[in-house]
Amino acid sequence: MATLILCSGWMPHKFFVSLTEFRYNSQTERFEVSIRMFPDDLDRALLERTGIQTQLSTEFEHEKADSILKTYLLESFSLQADGNLIAFSYLGKESESDAVWCYLESTPVSGPRSLYIRHELLTEIFPDQVNIVQVYIDTWNKGLLLNRNQSSGKLTVGE
Repeated sequence: MATLILCSGWMPHKFFVSLTEFRYNSQTERFEVSIRMFPDDLDRALLERTGIQTQLSTEFEHEKADSILKTYLLESFSLQADGNLIAFSYLGKESESDAVWCYLESTPVSGPRSLYIRHELLTEIFPDQVNIVQVYIDTWNKGLLLNRNQSSGKLTVGE
């Protein structure tokens, strides 16, 4: 692991947290999702899953890194709106000093009222991983704190 950290250029840290924002675009009727994670944590999770050192957002990034990341993201979280499982498309990623932002977009969802979110990113690697989820629909917003022991939660729009 020390080699991975040295090669990737990221500094190790003592807390494990991600931030995920679900923003509902009422014009397109789609959820636009942004996920912020530490790149070294994400690299480690992808290495454990695939045996490939992705070295995300470095000059040494593996040629299959985006494909591996897409699969991991789509398998590690889900959204149900009003009891219907919503499909997502991976749009890409970008670096920000000590973080990687990943972007996804849902298929159309008409006026969601009840949301069930499963978010297991990085919890298989880090027992103390906390995934902060924030949902914005028009003027309403609500959050969830999810972790290994509680990887999903339900929100009712308007409450």
